[in-house]
Amino acid sequence: MRTLKNEKQQNCCICGTLINGYGHNPQGAMWKDNNGNVCEPTYNVGERCCDNCNVKFVIPGRLELLKRWRSNQ
Repeated sequence: MRTLKNEKQQNCCICGTLINGYGHNPQGAMWKDNNGNVCEPTYNVGERCCDNCNVKFVIPGRLELLKRWRSNQ
């Protein structure tokens, strides 16, 4: 069973800050750069993101992907 005690400390794969707890799956994260281009992070399997990046980039990115998917149905 996974517990916080046996979790290794890791940094967020998006912003690099130290993650408290397990972190989140970063799949679906996206944001727009200063020129309006959509950016997606590159990360390795098993990497995690912090709570802040999950709220700012992952959840909105997943909602955007769902919106695009629904418009193509």
